[in-house]
Amino acid sequence: MKHTVTLIIAILTLIATPSVVLAQDSSNAPDTNDPIAVYKEAGINAQQESSIRKMAQDYDQESAVKLKALGELRQELKTLAYQPVLDGNALLAKQEQMNKLQSEMSIDRIQMVIKIRGILTPSQNEKLANILQSRMREETQPPVLK
Repeated sequence: MKHTVTLIIAILTLIATPSVVLAQDSSNAPDTNDPIAVYKEAGINAQQESSIRKMAQDYDQESAVKLKALGELRQELKTLAYQPVLDGNALLAKQEQMNKLQSEMSIDRIQMVIKIRGILTPSQNEKLANILQSRMREETQPPVLK
């Protein structure tokens, strides 16, 4: 039983949450402090940049609320898991709530990608895809030994 509680807590700590403002990965962008640097690299104009930044701001605000709720659910799950007598149904129900919220957050992120990509021109979308594919290949390349 003690092992089960420990396992539940360990799994909870591994649950990933969205950590980027924008839906595209810009970790290797020239300016990693600017989450839309990759879009700039793809050639967006000032109006597109303004629209993307507004979408990102809205997304951040919605995400912050959901992340806070997820943290509260995690705490509630821990509280349930630390009870002397486990209520398996309550634990499962709480986990299902967390899964639902995480799923919503993932869907929100994909919807953000779709919205952003929708304001790009076909040539910008092509250039962005090439940039992202190139970065993905770089990330999967084994390190070169010297």
